[in-house]
Amino acid sequence: MAAMGMPIAVYLPRFYTEGMGLSLVTVGLIFTIARIWDVVTDPIMGMVIDRYDTRWGRRKHWIAISIPILLISVWMVFIPNKENVSGLYLLFWLIALYVGYTMLAIAHQSWGAELSKSYDDRSRLFGYREIFIIAGMTCVLALPAGLELTGINDQASKVASMGWFCLILFPIFIFPTLMMVPDSHSKPQTKIDWKQSLKLFAENKLLWRLLAADLASGFGVGVSGALYIFIASSYFALPEHASIALLFYFLASFVAMPLWLKLAYHKGKDTTLKIALLYGVVLNLLLLLFAESGNAIVLWGFTISYGVAFGAAPALLRSMMADLTDEDELKSGSNRAGLFFALLTTTNKLGAALAVGASFALLEVMFDFIPGGINPQASLDGLLITYCIGTAAGLFLAFVPLIGYPLDRAAHDKIRQQLLQQNIDSGQASNT
Repeated sequence: MAAMGMPIAVYLPRFYTEGMGLSLVTVGLIFTIARIWDVVTDPIMGMVIDRYDTRWGRRKHWIAISIPILLISVWMVFIPNKENVSGLYLLFWLIALYVGYTMLAIAHQSWGAELSKSYDDRSRLFGYREIFIIAGMTCVLALPAGLELTGINDQASKVASMGWFCLILFPIFIFPTLMMVPDSHSKPQTKIDWKQSLKLFAENKLLWRLLAADLASGFGVGVSGALYIFIASSYFALPEHASIALLFYFLASFVAMPLWLKLAYHKGKDTTLKIALLYGVVLNLLLLLFAESGNAIVLWGFTISYGVAFGAAPALLRSMMADLTDEDELKSGSNRAGLFFALLTTTNKLGAALAVGASFALLEVMFDFIPGGINPQASLDGLLITYCIGTAAGLFLAFVPLIGYPLDRAAHDKIRQQLLQQNIDSGQASNT
């Protein structure tokens, strides 16, 4: 799943502009529209996952359905026939890919909220989920890096190699998940009318704070992902370093993720997340000061240093959202993990979509930047400013809603005790 998602953010926007001949504004608009479409489909999918059960459980069947959709969409998006490519073609198949991804991602994440219950166990589970995500990204990034070492440097071959990686391994890796991981069935829940349900949802201030943080974080990471190849290739004038440096970016994240988990056990999830966000802000502002054409030391130093913090935000935000589903269940009597994780998936996608649309439009309209072309220094400076300020601003805005976040380990332990007592009382009432 991660091996498919990473190229969408990093390689495909550039591939469809430089390689397929679409304009920056067109590609930015298409990626924005496709992501905004998820604003509709994600919450609907979350509610459906929460509501409909089968004999296999609540989530396995959705994951099984998503795979054929993803395989067809990956083929059309990653290995396109250039003669057939148009704005409409990209929009249609990108939306189809996102529909399949929505089914898979929401079912997968909400499943994790039930596989782990305690405050630290959820940090561990979602942390190691992020480690495997980074591993998937690292593996797929090794493909274009390896092609570059063999002298194959065209974008079509690089993107196609990543597509084939997903086409081959999706069917193979899905079977252990479906066969070996236990899934739960819906349990009897307290019935509340839709007005009360909507009121509890609207009044959940912690939910909106997490969603705001995820939206802003998605924007910052989205700017970084969409423009990194441009920064390495055009501003630093080191195109031969781009893919291999990005590979080490994820390797650094892979190594650092267990350290973020240890810090979360010691300091708490929200404090650790705030540290990671501010760390990213500082590094991007420093890049604005030290970046210069041809300086491989600055490029590599920034890439590896920034990669250290990559996995912290997505892992900790999802662990915090899992804790929040317990608070909601205590108040509503319903387990709405699917809906909550759908909203979290939506905000992250929306933030990334806005990042691609805004940054590409800014580069073309304000700075006259030409992808793959010869650009004056003013356009290259505009690229650097857009990258550094856009990324830093997103990460800082993600930090703000987390100030004074109250759902810490002690508060969550109390909620779990109340839920346990609630279940005991419900069981006794049923027996009576």
